[in-house]
Amino acid sequence: MACGSAHISKADSLALGFITSGVCIVKTAKNPTRTLIMSSLGLDLLCIIVSLAALILTIVELSSFRSVSYKNYGQAKLGREVSRLLVIVYLLEMAIALTHSIYMCGSMSRRHGTVSTPVTEEAETTF
Repeated sequence: MACGSAHISKADSLALGFITSGVCIVKTAKNPTRTLIMSSLGLDLLCIIVSLAALILTIVELSSFRSVSYKNYGQAKLGREVSRLLVIVYLLEMAIALTHSIYMCGSMSRRHGTVSTPVTEEAETTF
């Protein structure tokens, strides 16, 4: 397969979005600037919206479960258990993104719009 003919699926683009969000959050934690904090907050908001939509779709899928024939029962039960696990993961993802965005907003407003230095830099300058 040639490099120019590579096709990125919708699932791959979502995964790349979450990876980009994680990289931005790590970079913001190491070197907080106003631009990085704002982009991190935007990506946190996007993660919250996507995980909320996924949570709603999974709950709808779980609530509309119909009984299946005996032949497909094992697959249906496994799929239902995976969906239950995904509900927990989606809730955890929303909680982490919400907590991070709350702390980033607090970090921005703590010093009247200036960005605070990371704790590691503060500790290094005192010694």
